Amino acid sequence: MKYKEDWDKAQKRLEAFWKGEPADRALAGILAPRKTSRLPKFPHLTHGPWLGGLEKFSDSDKESIRKWWMDPEENCKRMQLWFENTYFGGEAAPATYINWGASAGCAFWGAEPDFNTKSVWFHKIIEDWDTWEWNFDMKTNPYWQNILSIMELFMERNDEAYFIGMPEIGDAADNLSLIRSGTDLAMDLIMNPDAVKQAIDVMSDAWIEAHDVLYGMSRKSNRDGGVLAWLNLWAPGRHDQIANDFSSMLSTGMFEEFFFPELKKMGNRLDFATYHLDGPQCIRQHTGALVQQDYIDCIQFTPGAGSPPASTPEYIPLFQKMQKAGKRLYLLVDPGEIEFLLGHLSSRGLFLNTYADSQEEADGLIRRIEKWSVVRDI
Repeated sequence: MKYKEDWDKAQKRLEAFWKGEPADRALAGILAPRKTSRLPKFPHLTHGPWLGGLEKFSDSDKESIRKWWMDPEENCKRMQLWFENTYFGGEAAPATYINWGASAGCAFWGAEPDFNTKSVWFHKIIEDWDTWEWNFDMKTNPYWQNILSIMELFMERNDEAYFIGMPEIGDAADNLSLIRSGTDLAMDLIMNPDAVKQAIDVMSDAWIEAHDVLYGMSRKSNRDGGVLAWLNLWAPGRHDQIANDFSSMLSTGMFEEFFFPELKKMGNRLDFATYHLDGPQCIRQHTGALVQQDYIDCIQFTPGAGSPPASTPEYIPLFQKMQKAGKRLYLLVDPGEIEFLLGHLSSRGLFLNTYADSQEEADGLIRRIEKWSVVRDI
């Protein structure tokens, strides 16, 4: 593989990871500048692919900003620049995808994307459930067609050099929290529960339909696997993220009643489902219920901006509960957190996503992870 010469070794470790078998160490994805890189260090080395270049536009230059997000050539150019200057250490998979934020699926239902210099946002469009109609036509929806055009160019330029991940279409709850608004959605769970359940059913069906199309397109490029590109995480089969950040506002009982059916529908469609668990409130509130779901294979924890890091001692019993339940555990960490975490967790089924300032530093960190890794009985 052009952008990762040791991919065959990484793939074997990843296959063991998904089978629940021990590897020779904890898995790690370490992004760093390549030895040959002539660019400044990318600012978000644990997250891929790079979203650079927006800073050159003024907020008023809407046409250029929109082209940056939507034009297939623009997407390919910055993807190639990122690949050519980034070292993918350990088990980090070189992968790209269409990044329109975490809720691109809002555009399927008539919400116009607010493409700006920081992110992509969607605004409220559902004012009244009684007059709202669900209409998503894959043949005519311009944003879906644009997604397909970018995917097609990614594949055309691939030549087995990198993987192609799924765009983050988004789960029903998080999409609804935008196009209905979080406050109204919270009230709807009490005042309009049937409308919400219908919405979840319709939107999750669309997620599956879109996923089937995109997986069919990208499967060959991904060596018959699936990759979660923002985490550089490959699996040997149909793989994607399922999530519900809105659950931070919910009791576990309400989360289970309204949104577990969607998670189950999506998870059962996948060979490998990674649950994105976001923030301290979600991990404290919902871990016990999530680890009981057999369609969740891996739990990825994001501490959240301004929150305690993954190495915070209060998280250790929760991580151990996940491992004891047989879930793979994927953590976003700083390099200085790794020794502590490996002192308390089993290296079996553990993936640590981190960064280094150089290719040499990344390789040195891998060697230290080998020394610190222990298969523990949790």
